[in-house]
Amino acid sequence: MSPSLYVPSHGRWVVNKPAVLDGWTYGQRTLPRAQLPRDKKALSNDRKLAPVIQEFQQLIEDDPELFMHFHRMFDEVQRPNSKQNHVNNYKELMVALDRIITQAPRFGGANNLVMGVPIYAVLAPFCNTPSGYSVFTNAKVNAQLHKVFDVWAEFLVSPESCYVLSTKEQCWFSPTALDVMSERLGTSFYYAWVCRDSDPDKHYGFTSWDDFFTRRFRPQMRAVLDPGDPNLITAACEAYVHTIQSNVRAVDKFWIKGNSYSLSHIFNHDPFTLLFVGGTVYQGILSSLDYHHWHSPVDGIVRKTCLIPGTYYAARLDNDPDPDVVSRSQDFVTAIAARALIFIESDNPVIGLMCFVAVGLGEVSTCEITVKGGDRLKKGDDLGSFHFGGSTHCLVFRPQTPLKPFPHVQPGTVQNVNSNIFYIEDGTEKN
Repeated sequence: MSPSLYVPSHGRWVVNKPAVLDGWTYGQRTLPRAQLPRDKKALSNDRKLAPVIQEFQQLIEDDPELFMHFHRMFDEVQRPNSKQNHVNNYKELMVALDRIITQAPRFGGANNLVMGVPIYAVLAPFCNTPSGYSVFTNAKVNAQLHKVFDVWAEFLVSPESCYVLSTKEQCWFSPTALDVMSERLGTSFYYAWVCRDSDPDKHYGFTSWDDFFTRRFRPQMRAVLDPGDPNLITAACEAYVHTIQSNVRAVDKFWIKGNSYSLSHIFNHDPFTLLFVGGTVYQGILSSLDYHHWHSPVDGIVRKTCLIPGTYYAARLDNDPDPDVVSRSQDFVTAIAARALIFIESDNPVIGLMCFVAVGLGEVSTCEITVKGGDRLKKGDDLGSFHFGGSTHCLVFRPQTPLKPFPHVQPGTVQNVNSNIFYIEDGTEKN
């Protein structure tokens, strides 16, 4: 294996090179359509836009406010190199999206930036503009994006999407890709992941891009180390630590930079909200190379689950020329993005009620909950998963829970799923 193939990106989703994004997006317009389900005529590059993209374009043109914002966001985007080829208007943007939803994400290098989240890569330059903010917080736009994701998902769960699960260049089982994934985990791909076949030329037995994306670790990879200790809390996801914040408020100015969490908005005004005011939020960021299942951090009983619709590409505006604005808006998106809530009553009364929050960002908007109210959980049991890309999550605790993070749990570090991240300080509740 070559040294230093994998360089940690600390939760980044796209490269800090606007010209690279512009060039990549521009190139999507001329790509051949790789696959389209159930429509042989659609394989022709001469056909019109896919119906869901035509519908999106019609939405823009029929709504005067959206029409204005979609024009303005192209004027407002920062272009450090005006000579670089780039998408010039919303019609060219629709063509790029039309091509992307007929493709499966390819392996994009050591951190898989750009290719791992291709729709975000196209939209990222516009997310940090005033008009882009108006576009990506618009309910009609988010409803249409959801339809676009649904069409793309039909392809990504189909056998036709397996063409990227090969040993060819920029495919997921190429020598470079396998080396990067092995270096990230410290062991071979086949030893780390549950595979139905040992042959990479047979896709290791995976039946679709989504089947590969939601792959599971082999049991020896991420075992719970101290399953019998009720005073230990484990990582629910394989993720970079973003922050740990105490004394969170019921309502706060989440749109202002500074890791402010607004519990009432995160929980969508759920009656349980008041129990967590003054408590602690732990947030971690997943990348497209990470494991995407969620696991219970405690023994206990599921009290409630819910899915909350929201935005996909809205971000906190700033003056940073780095296009990856959504990755800089981790606390902000917990209040407005599409998300899943799983409230768990720990068997340890000192921990008591806690909540796992899965936040689906961009094309990773699909949050699949696999538990229901009343289910009994053991630490490490499966809770659900993200589909189709990287995302973010939170663990939220009551103010009475005397949490202490282990010294290795620091912002920017990767915490393995099921590893110990918190301990109860003295086994008794705070007053």
